[in-house]
Amino acid sequence: TQTIRSTTCWLPAACFIRPQSTMEVKIALKIITTLQSTFAVRTVGHNPNPGFSSVDESGVVIDLRELKNVEIAPGRDVVSIGPGAMWGEVYDVLEEEELTVVGGRVSEVGVGGLLLGGGMSHFSNRWGMACDNVKIFEVVLANSEVVYANEHENQDLFRALKGGGPNFGIVTRFDLYTYPDYKVWYTFKMYSADDTERVMKAVVEVQKAMETDDRIGLFLTCAGNFFVAGMLHLGWTDSPVPAFKALDEITPMMVTVPEMNGTAASVATAVSMNEAAKRESGTLTVLPDVDLYVEVQGILHGIKSSATTSESYSLVFTYQPVAKASVKEGNSLNVSPVNQAWLAIAITWIEDSEDDLARKQIRELISGIEVATKGRGLLLNFKFMNDASYIQSPLRSYGIESLELLHAARQKWDPESVFQRLQNGGFLLSRA
Repeated sequence: TQTIRSTTCWLPAACFIRPQSTMEVKIALKIITTLQSTFAVRTVGHNPNPGFSSVDESGVVIDLRELKNVEIAPGRDVVSIGPGAMWGEVYDVLEEEELTVVGGRVSEVGVGGLLLGGGMSHFSNRWGMACDNVKIFEVVLANSEVVYANEHENQDLFRALKGGGPNFGIVTRFDLYTYPDYKVWYTFKMYSADDTERVMKAVVEVQKAMETDDRIGLFLTCAGNFFVAGMLHLGWTDSPVPAFKALDEITPMMVTVPEMNGTAASVATAVSMNEAAKRESGTLTVLPDVDLYVEVQGILHGIKSSATTSESYSLVFTYQPVAKASVKEGNSLNVSPVNQAWLAIAITWIEDSEDDLARKQIRELISGIEVATKGRGLLLNFKFMNDASYIQSPLRSYGIESLELLHAARQKWDPESVFQRLQNGGFLLSRA
């Protein structure tokens, strides 16, 4: 069976291969390349873009879901994880040992896709992006050779895989650094759109606080008539977190998750959102600014109110603050080392009659926010691959120097362009 999260990317492949080991991935890829068959690689299938992690009746899906082992090394400083594991499964294993890793924020998200796209954690402010915390990649190349990439061996491939997407091979194992900070305090509060300006001022205040306190995390989801703010602190506390003072001073409509001393696993479950539906996504990167945030909320409201939709239709976007400390060297992302916010735009619907509307509105929202942000001189070029739309080019947004390094790595490790010619979907260098 296929993983059905976004039915916009669910295609009826001719064949599904579910390897149980790296050796079986090697064999599968050898057969596919010999036959010159089109193929797709799927870990869990969370990305909603049409055709990603899937292929039609002409091709084969290599489904890595069975490669989901989570094994902690004897020294407890590294954990080996299969690409088909979900982050919730990873956190559950690590929590038993009072450990955590820098990984996904939602329990059902797959390990492989998130890490190859860069990967944002609630606490990237402290440890960097998830990809920055990979010690070793085990990779099956296009010629079916297995190689290992780390900071000492195959360094160009090591860098390329950190945010470079599915362009270089099939990663069959990720070795990640572990941390003992698995305890997390968090609360989720819902605020009225009537308090838009106060909420946006508070968000900017929290973003400022993140520059000096690397133990806090925040997201703000905007749904037109209300906001949901997720406030997190690394480590348990029974006292108010000073960084959230401005948000605490606003009376919420509802406390959806009360203040809680939990864990990385419980947070990932709290933000779980795996219902099957059609989905469109998009992303932009902006500098923090109260007036811009208020204007963006107006753009969202205008687009939402421009059409009558079914109850199942949802258009939201989420502010994801990224502090300067989150930006690390040694990856492909080339993120500007400044305080910023990555906007994640999402449309979810079920009815076939709303397909065209969703595609129209995702473009309108991306374009509208882009114009507003450019007009204020607050737009950054970077586009986060894990949230990007198929109409965007995250690889190109990394800049010319990073893109040239990625092309050089592709030429070295896949000289016959197997992953560009035969692979269906994904953010491919041949399309950047």
